Amino acid sequence: MRRGIIIAWLVGEGIISYKSVKKNNRPPLPADLLAASGAFVLLGLLSEWQDQLAMMLAVGLDAAALLTLFPTTTASPAPASPAARTAAPNSPVPQI
Repeated sequence: MRRGIIIAWLVGEGIISYKSVKKNNRPPLPADLLAASGAFVLLGLLSEWQDQLAMMLAVGLDAAALLTLFPTTTASPAPASPAARTAAPNSPVPQI
């Protein structure tokens, strides 16, 4: 299972590096890589006792890092009802 933790760590480092190069046009800061590496070191220690849990958390960290690559989308506001569009600006909107 330790091999899986190492692979997950390398994937996570790759995601962090890709995100930094794509967004900032520069390599990632050492603090970013160190923080991620520290999390995976702790997961490596956890894998001594609970290897399946550690692997699940490692994959979860990679999934969370992967989701930060995609832009966030916001839902468009619902269109106004026809009564609200035709009402005067200061008149109350009739309840349906």
